[in-house]
Amino acid sequence: MLRALAIYRRRTQQVKVIMLAAGVGKRMSAVTNVIPKCLIKIGNKTLLERHIEIISQLGVEDVVFVVGHFKEKIKEVVEKNSNELNITYIENEQYTKGSVLSLWYAREELDDDVLIMDADVLYHDNLLKKLAESSNKNCFLLDANCDDTGEEMMLFVKDEKVVGISKVHSYDCDFKGEGVGFFKLAAKDCHSLKTILEEFEQTGKVNVEYEDTLHELLSQCTVGFESVEELPWIEIDFEEDIERAGREILPKIENVVSN
Repeated sequence: MLRALAIYRRRTQQVKVIMLAAGVGKRMSAVTNVIPKCLIKIGNKTLLERHIEIISQLGVEDVVFVVGHFKEKIKEVVEKNSNELNITYIENEQYTKGSVLSLWYAREELDDDVLIMDADVLYHDNLLKKLAESSNKNCFLLDANCDDTGEEMMLFVKDEKVVGISKVHSYDCDFKGEGVGFFKLAAKDCHSLKTILEEFEQTGKVNVEYEDTLHELLSQCTVGFESVEELPWIEIDFEEDIERAGREILPKIENVVSN
């Protein structure tokens, strides 16, 4: 058992995390005028502290934080909790525009196997582990137990491959589900994503979400998925999500841990 764990930790050490934490959180300005979304506290820890703890448990060593809004507050929390992680900061100087620019600023870090992560998600640690150890070299996390209200970033699956990702468009598919906001990308396909990001920036597509570039990537490489219906998680988009996270999701996370 210990040998298997050691092998797994060596494997995940080779994966780099790119954490997108630059956004202003316009839809919950009463909160984000004071702190960035990743510093919202759920229970006794901020989302950012929980991210760092889970990433460290995976054995990942290199973490890139793309920062912008209240960047110094984020850096302060990271430095207090980073343990032995190798931390890199990249500043998105245009953080009031679309999240695509956060990934564009980090494009030179797309040089190895990477986990691209939204910073505003509360989740069970097994969720990220499931993504990291998936046999799919390129992989999304998909939750089919969701309501498609137009706010969710939906993944469309056909023949066991993700063929579309969008909030507003539909695609011919076998089934669909909400994307958690994390994506694993193989080193061999990083160049394709970098090229797409550069095309978006050069043509002025800077007020869109970074997932739009991932949708373009789907036509250039095979992307699979892992289902996570059994694991609790929530993306914090609105103030009511904070209340639900503390009332409903965190107890579920802690119950899974205790069992």
